[in-house]
Amino acid sequence: MVIHVKEKGHSHRSYNYHELLFFMNDFRFSVYAMTERQKLFNFFKDRKEMKRVILIVALAVQSLGIMAQVKAVRVESPIVSEKDFVWYTEQKEAWKAETQKDPTNETAWENYYYAARYMGWWGTSSDSIARQAIIEMSQAIPDTYTYHYCAHMATKLGYGRDNDDDNHAEKALAMLPDEMHYQDYNEWVCYLAMKADQERMSQMAKRYFDSGFYSETVLRYSYNELQGMDEGGIYLSSGDAAIIPKWLIQEGMQQHRDKTIVCIPFLAVKEYRQWLGKKLGVEFPEWESGSYESYDAYEQALIQTIIDRFGNRVYFSTTTPTSVTDHWKNNLYNEGLLLKYSAKPYDNMAVKRRNVEERYMLEYLLVSFRPEWTSGQRLSANYAVLLADLLPYYAKHDQRRYDWLMKRLMAAIENAKMDEEQKQQYMNLLIEK
Repeated sequence: MVIHVKEKGHSHRSYNYHELLFFMNDFRFSVYAMTERQKLFNFFKDRKEMKRVILIVALAVQSLGIMAQVKAVRVESPIVSEKDFVWYTEQKEAWKAETQKDPTNETAWENYYYAARYMGWWGTSSDSIARQAIIEMSQAIPDTYTYHYCAHMATKLGYGRDNDDDNHAEKALAMLPDEMHYQDYNEWVCYLAMKADQERMSQMAKRYFDSGFYSETVLRYSYNELQGMDEGGIYLSSGDAAIIPKWLIQEGMQQHRDKTIVCIPFLAVKEYRQWLGKKLGVEFPEWESGSYESYDAYEQALIQTIIDRFGNRVYFSTTTPTSVTDHWKNNLYNEGLLLKYSAKPYDNMAVKRRNVEERYMLEYLLVSFRPEWTSGQRLSANYAVLLADLLPYYAKHDQRRYDWLMKRLMAAIENAKMDEEQKQQYMNLLIEK
C-alpha cells in the first residue's frame, strides 16, 4: 500500500509501508462478516511444497509418538505464544491421549480442540480433525461449558456438527467458569459486541481487563492510537487486535469513552448495525433497499454514511485492509498511528509531531518488565514504520528530539521477537529517513 503523507504547502510525498506493518489477529471477525483474516506470518511460499512437507511431518510425528510420549501442555493462541506446525500436531496427539484416559476431562478436550484448530494456521486444513473432536466431545461431555464453547467456535468457523451457533453460545455464557483464558475472553467480548448486547459486553470487557490476560504492550499501543484522536472521534478498523484492546481501555480503565469504536466487519450484522446507527445518530442503508453490485459496495456505503455525518472526526487504523480504505485514499492523512479523514489538505505532519511530543506514551518501548506476547513484541515495531518520517525534520530542527525518538524506535525494533534479517529491514527505515 502506498500512503500519501500530505504536508501543507508541499506536494504529496509517498512511501510504502503497509506490507511492513505487523498484523495480529486471532479471532476471525471475517467469520461474521466477509473480510480476510490476516495471518501472523508466511511459513511456506510454495503451497505444493507446503502440503508435501506437512504430510511428511504429520507422518513423522505419528511414528515418533510410538517411541516417545510428548507431555501435554496448555495450547495457547499463536498470538500469545508462537509455535510451529509440529508442536501443534504433537499436542493434538498428547491431548487426545488425555481424553482417552479420562473422557470427562474438559481441559483435555479444550486443548485437543485448540491444537487441531491452530494446526490450520500453517496452511493445512484441520477442519475434519476439529469436527471429529466436537463430535466426540458431544458424547463425552455434553451440557458442559467446554462443549458448548467449542461447538459455538466450530459452528462459527464452518465445521460444526449443527448450525445452532447462538444456542451453543448462550448455553456456554450461562455457565461461564470462574477461570477463563485469552481465547474465552476474546470470543465472548466479540460475540456480545456483534450481538449489540452492550451491557454484557461491557461487563465481559471489564472482567477481561481485570484478569490481566491481555497484552500490556498491545493495550499501550491502542492507548496511544486513542490519544492521538480528537474528542468524540470515530475509530474504524477490521482486526481483533485493533478493536478489542480499545474496548478494554474504555470499559476496564474507563478512559477514552468519548470515542466510538467501529468494527467494520460487524457492519454486516443487522443487530450491530442498528445499535451503531442509534449510537451515532445516523440511518444506515439496508442491503435490500439498494442496488449494490457487491457486499464491498454496500460496506463502502455504510462507511460513507459515517464519514458524511462526522467528517474529519473519522479515523482508520493503519492496518485496515487497503481493500476497505482505497476508496478514500486521497482524503486520508497520516497523523502517526492512525489515518484521519479530511476533505481538505492540512498540515498533518504538525499534528503527527504533536502526538509524538505531547500525547503518545513511548517510554514502554525502552524496556519491558513482564513476559510479553510474541505478537505484542512485534507490534511495537510498527512505531518505526509509522514514525520514521519524522526523523529528518528533527535532525534539522531539534537534535535532542531526534535522539530521543531514534532511541525509542530502535528499542522497539531490538525488543521485537523477529530474526536479525527482519530487524535490519526495520532499522533500514530509520537510516533511510
